[in-house]
Amino acid sequence: MPFPCQIPKALQPGDGVLLAAPARFVTAEQVAAAEAHVRSAGYTPIFYDGLLERSGQFGGSDAHRSNYLNAGFADAQVRAIWAMRGGYGCGRLLPLLDADAFAADPTWLVGFSDITALHGWAQVQGIASLHAPVASTYDQASASIQQGMWQALEQREVGLEAGHAAVAGGNLSVLYSLLGTPYFPPIEGAWLLLEDLDEYLYHVDRMLLAFRLAGVFDRVRGVLVGGFTDLHDNTIADGQAVDNPFGHDVRQMLAEHVPADTPVVQGVPVGHLAENESVILGVASAKSVHWTRGF
Repeated sequence: MPFPCQIPKALQPGDGVLLAAPARFVTAEQVAAAEAHVRSAGYTPIFYDGLLERSGQFGGSDAHRSNYLNAGFADAQVRAIWAMRGGYGCGRLLPLLDADAFAADPTWLVGFSDITALHGWAQVQGIASLHAPVASTYDQASASIQQGMWQALEQREVGLEAGHAAVAGGNLSVLYSLLGTPYFPPIEGAWLLLEDLDEYLYHVDRMLLAFRLAGVFDRVRGVLVGGFTDLHDNTIADGQAVDNPFGHDVRQMLAEHVPADTPVVQGVPVGHLAENESVILGVASAKSVHWTRGF
């Protein structure tokens, strides 16, 4: 599906925002906090029976979590689905999601980290989505970051110059898991956004190498480098028996794997950071134009 994607309807005051747990389980306290955030922003929080279900680390079985999302796609009152947590689990749902219901009346999918799998799925359907804080990280952000998320959903980003490329991507580990599947997002001519957390340096290199070998970096307009936080090395300080440091940081890895003529924008304020700015995936947004100014 070529870019740009179709943008879901702009949120209006009082619209319904469905709280969902497509990956890790959530608690009643987390749900109550998320409800308060939605109400404070001027919208109506919605959640269905079973939001508090748990199966191991997941928010219920794969069937339960996918049915929950599918119910949201079919619910005319739901204009956005806000993931409560990331972690791991969204990729397991992709074959079970109702693409027809989603495309018939596109709903905003909101979140980051493991939610990257849902973003990729949405872009394959030709629908834009919002890379933004999940409900459980919303409190960490400043008021401007919080307001920016709702403003993006309200589609206040207008008047963008023609010719700016769309943004695709999200969490590197999740994107890596989607390589070679029908759910890897369309990236031709797009800016590829990458961020990650809690990975070993050698594994980051392995994932970037896989992208290079798969031709990913040859197909994009450029790379937007978000936060790569809490990384580990093969050292005693990181719990290894001996010091055997990898010897390359993320900036060096990107220089090795991304073609020299492909722009790389460092320091994009997106990812597992307190100030995790929202960016619409599947279209060019005001944020992406600001970050890529000059390219």
